[in-house]
Amino acid sequence: MTFFYKNKLLLNTFLIFLFTQSMGSPIGKGLACQNNDKLESSVYQKFKGLFFETNKSVRVVSFKMKNNSLKVISKQTHYKISKDKIDFKIKFIWYGNISFEKYSLDRQSLVMNYENNNDIIDLKCRIVNKDFMKEMNEIKSYFQMNNTNNIEINKSF
Repeated sequence: MTFFYKNKLLLNTFLIFLFTQSMGSPIGKGLACQNNDKLESSVYQKFKGLFFETNKSVRVVSFKMKNNSLKVISKQTHYKISKDKIDFKIKFIWYGNISFEKYSLDRQSLVMNYENNNDIIDLKCRIVNKDFMKEMNEIKSYFQMNNTNNIEINKSF
């Protein structure tokens, strides 16, 4: 090979890597998704936590109310990944109530479309930088505190 040919090959390879958009793997990453940027203005029913455990499974965390106490509900499911989005579905059963949930996460904007029994909700996601389950429990405690305060206010009227 000539010197010119080697440099041209190297330059073309560099340009391909420079202009090719690549997406990282979601494995080991967690997301906290809610209907608003501020946790204070979100409601626990419209909060979802996601943790991509393997190249095939995602753990979905949500909060459910039982006897005026929030519970962390966690379910693992398979996901399908493409260049632009990650899709998955879950069937939740909570004390006899069955809900079918469908998720589609935009990999660029981190906006997730969440469909629950024909209700469609857009959730904005942020990356969880600390221990995933620890943060989910902290968020649950925050929602529990707000829910308890609302119960006390309603009792006084």
